[in-house]
Amino acid sequence: MLKDLFYLFYPPICMGCNTILLKNERILCTSCRIDLPFTNHHLFKNNEAISKFFGKLKIQNASCLLYFTKKGIVANIMHHLKYNNHPEISYYLGQLYAELLSETDLLATIDTIVVVPMHKSKLKQRGYNQVNGFAKAIAEKFNLPIDHSILSKKIRTVSQTQRSLLERIRTHEHSFCLQNTYQQENKHFLLLDDILTTGSTLEACSKLLLQLPGASVTILCLAYTK
Repeated sequence: MLKDLFYLFYPPICMGCNTILLKNERILCTSCRIDLPFTNHHLFKNNEAISKFFGKLKIQNASCLLYFTKKGIVANIMHHLKYNNHPEISYYLGQLYAELLSETDLLATIDTIVVVPMHKSKLKQRGYNQVNGFAKAIAEKFNLPIDHSILSKKIRTVSQTQRSLLERIRTHEHSFCLQNTYQQENKHFLLLDDILTTGSTLEACSKLLLQLPGASVTILCLAYTK
């Protein structure tokens, strides 16, 4: 009864279109769930996600779940995830992706999951890393460990939207650092982030991981910006 009263006064809304969800719906309404713009990157080795890194660094694979545009379902979802205190979205999308990935061998040789870290001040401000739920869903599906200690962000960066690609790369190269690298040799790391845009953040983190002897990297993101 209390649950029904709470639902009456605070009905859950769809993170894609902001309509009120039905009782059998979670995170997204049925309409938005059907209309999700899946990339299907995981089905193709040479996809547009991995092409972001051609000539910059050698990674094993790269794949994103959804296409991101400035206006649309995915933009609304990611806004709720990052700015409206809805970390549960990350886990929900991670579960969707995990089911798709389980039908391929993309993660067959992965040893450890690594999440792109946030600066501690930004983490304190937001209260959560928006990628952690994604990591948890993948870890549960594929029985993989998550290493939150190997990468850290030592410099808090400001918005990069008005900067050139070269400026972004230079900024990110000095923002992250490796730590706690004992017994981390010969591992295939799965590096996770929320949105792949220019790839500068992921490039900086991947370069650090690839400094470890025998390391290899595969990248997964929830969304891809064309």
